Formats: sequence, structure tokens, C-alpha cells
Amino acid sequence: NPKPAGAPPRRKKHRTHVEVVAGQAGTKAAETPRSFVMKRGKLGELVAELSEDVRHVMEPHTARNLKETKANKLKDFVQVSGPLGISHFMIFSATERSKYLKICRAPRGPTLTFRVHKYTLSREVAAAQRNPRAPPNAFLSPPLVVLNNFGDAPHQKLATITFQNLFPPINVRKVKLSTCQRVVLIDYDKESGRFQFRHYTISAAPTGANRRLRKLLTSRAAPDLGGMTDVSEFFDPGGGRGGVSDASDSEGEDAVNARVDLAQDYNRVAHANTRSRIILQEVGPRMELELMKVEEGMCEGRVLYHAYVHKTEEEVVALEEQTVNKEALRRTRREEQESNVRRKAKDTAEKAAIEEEFAGRKKRKRAKSKDDDGIKTFSSFDKKKGFGKSLGMDKKTPKKGGSTAGGGGRGGDDDDAPPFKRGRKGATDRGGGGGGGGGGDRDKLTGKKAGSGPAKKGSVDKNKRPSKQVRAKQKR
Repeated sequence: NPKPAGAPPRRKKHRTHVEVVAGQAGTKAAETPRSFVMKRGKLGELVAELSEDVRHVMEPHTARNLKETKANKLKDFVQVSGPLGISHFMIFSATERSKYLKICRAPRGPTLTFRVHKYTLSREVAAAQRNPRAPPNAFLSPPLVVLNNFGDAPHQKLATITFQNLFPPINVRKVKLSTCQRVVLIDYDKESGRFQFRHYTISAAPTGANRRLRKLLTSRAAPDLGGMTDVSEFFDPGGGRGGVSDASDSEGEDAVNARVDLAQDYNRVAHANTRSRIILQEVGPRMELELMKVEEGMCEGRVLYHAYVHKTEEEVVALEEQTVNKEALRRTRREEQESNVRRKAKDTAEKAAIEEEFAGRKKRKRAKSKDDDGIKTFSSFDKKKGFGKSLGMDKKTPKKGGSTAGGGGRGGDDDDAPPFKRGRKGATDRGGGGGGGGGGDRDKLTGKKAGSGPAKKGSVDKNKRPSKQVRAKQKR
């Protein structure tokens, strides 16, 4: 379609849904390691606060508000890890002897089990410091990771790779210094065979400047100059007489190894092409870890390394054969169970079809018997009431001499007339025909009409209500 004149230019769509990780230009969300930090086991509440601190360390690429319950199984988290892009599980557990940390690579392993000998929470580290520093903006980007003194043993190499893959890699040429706000340090002590875990925040301050000047630049609060006559008194309280000079103050605090020349702007006081000193301040938590076991799968499978249990080659082969046989037996049982399920489903379907067929037969039989009962009911009602005779449908011939005497010849047959109940007093029988003044029924002995004239002296009318005296006698 041609574009109408005067229409605004068509907006171009940009790929804004591709997430770029802060500090790593060109890194897609699918390549960024993400983690679940959780607690498991009966005594998991003992490590609840420690797991929260470690979850804070792994931000922003972790499930901050993950809620786990006792009803959740490990396979539930494994099933959702694929759609959510979860690459690692950090599982804390506790027993009566000690506390443990498992680092698992989702979804197929391996799994490294560490024993937590000592740990210090973040709130305890902050309480021991005079001026604790943990800015919220520092947790908007992932931390750097520094590994020290790792050995060349197979389990040491595996631990090195695991710790490195917990955090996203950095591109030194494209990284922004302003995103490097935290660092995780893991040091291996060969004598004790344990890993020291530390977590720090990074800040930079210009060197060669007066202490009060640095404080003024780094603080947002305005200084109190009310008791001073000149602004120089704020920077030089001694007035040059026994006071500390700028050079001696800077040289006394700044370590030579901590001075760097910044290539980019780091914060509002440390700018590019200036010499600044790097300050590390611990935020916690601290952990002293010992690698206990390495498993091939996701919290299961063949044991690749154990710190205390050592097996010979024959025992390893026997265990592998046992594992293979166990897997084969499990597969056979699963196939048998699936065949039994299919057979039961087939039997259930056949039984349901048979029951449905019987129900249909029973319903049809009930409907047929209901129709037959209706026909019988109507035929018996007709016989009882004599509707066929009253309508002249009776095939029997009337009796001789059945006509009434002295009428107009249209009177009904007394013998063939259907019987009726006795009516009220004085009610006449409907059997007479009627017309011409003499068509009613007459008494055979007297020749009078039935019901005409006074009743006989000794006769009792059954329909007549008894008098009060009679009712009183009956009550007595």
C-alpha cells in the first residue's frame, strides 16, 4: 500500500527483549549462569539465614524470593530449571553433626558436596565493623570472582571450574568499571585442605588528597563551618603548626599496591586518567568449606571422589556392575508396571462398555414394561366402567323383554345398563331412557317409578344421616 502524504515515518522495532547482562557487553541471557539457593532436610531451618545471605551474594541472577516447602522434591526444581534457564543449584542442609553445602550443575550434574566447618552471617560481620558499607546499587550487577591457591588435582580442577561457572564471565575489553562493585574471594589452604569464602564490596577514592577533602568529596552531607573563621581551617585544623600535612596524611593511609590509574570513570569522585586507591570492605557471609564428595549425577550417581572413603579397583568395578544390574532391574520393573497399567486400563474400558450395554438393555426393558402396564391399565378401566357397553360396543344381544313398559319406546335396557353407585336421597337411576314422559324405570311389582312416593315404613336409608339421639346412643 502506498504511504499517505504527510504520515509520520514508520517506527522500527528494536530487539529490546534480548537481555544484556550488566558489565558484560554482548552477553545474552541464555549464556548467563543462574542459580537456585535453597535449604533442604529436616534441620534445614538451622541454615535458613545462611542461605538467605548466600542468595544475596548471588544476586541479581538468582531467585531472590524462592519459596521452598517440605512437600517439594528435588525433581520439582529440576523440571522448572530448564524453562527458567537455571544452571546451578546451591543446596544447604544440616544434620546433628554438621552443616553441608551442595553445588549441583543442572540438570545432569556433577554435584560437589562441601562440609561447612565455620560460618559467619552478614549481620554479624556488619556488627563488628565501625562503618559498615553495603550500598544497594552494588547488588544490581554480578560480583567478580577471584580464586587463589587452587591445586592441579582432578577434584581441585573440578572445584575451580564449578566456582568459575557460578558467576558470569567478564570481557576485559568491554567491561564497564562502574559495574564492578563486588568481589567474591575463594582461597584454598593446602595445609588444612579447606576453602575460605569471602565477600567484599569495592570502592575507589582519589589518592594524594587531604583526608577532610576526601571526606567532603565522598559524602553528600554538608560540613559544619559555624565555628571557623576561614574555610582553610576545615582542611588544616592545625594551621600548619604541628598539624598533619596533606602529603604525610595521604602517604600514611594509601598503600602502594592499592593505587591504580583508572581508564574509565568509576564514581563521582574517581574519574578516568586519575590515580585512585581501591578499598575493599567485607559484607559477608564468611564460610570455611571442605570438599567431601563429588558425584557424577544430580545428587546421585557414581562417586568420583571422596575425602575419607577410598575403594580399590575391584570394589569400584563391583559397584559399577551392581549399579548396572540395579538399573536394568529398575527398567524391567518399569516396563512391567507400564504393561500392567495398560492392561488394567483396557479391562476397565471393557467393563465400562459391558455395564453401559446392560444399563441400556435394562432401560429399554423398563420402558417396554411401562408401556404394557399402561395398555393393561386402560383396558381394565374400560371393563370396570363399562365404557364399551355404554357406547354400544358390546357384541352381546340384549335380553328379550328388556324394554320398559309404558314409555315412548326410547327407554334404556335395565339389565344391560352399567351399575352406578347409589346417589343422594331422591336421586334417580340413569338407566332409563327418557323422552315422551314415560321413559323412566318403573317398579316391576307396583308399576310406579323408582324412588317416587313415600318410602316404606320399615326401610332405612343408608345415605341418610342419623339423628342426634341415634348418634348419642351410638356413642354410649
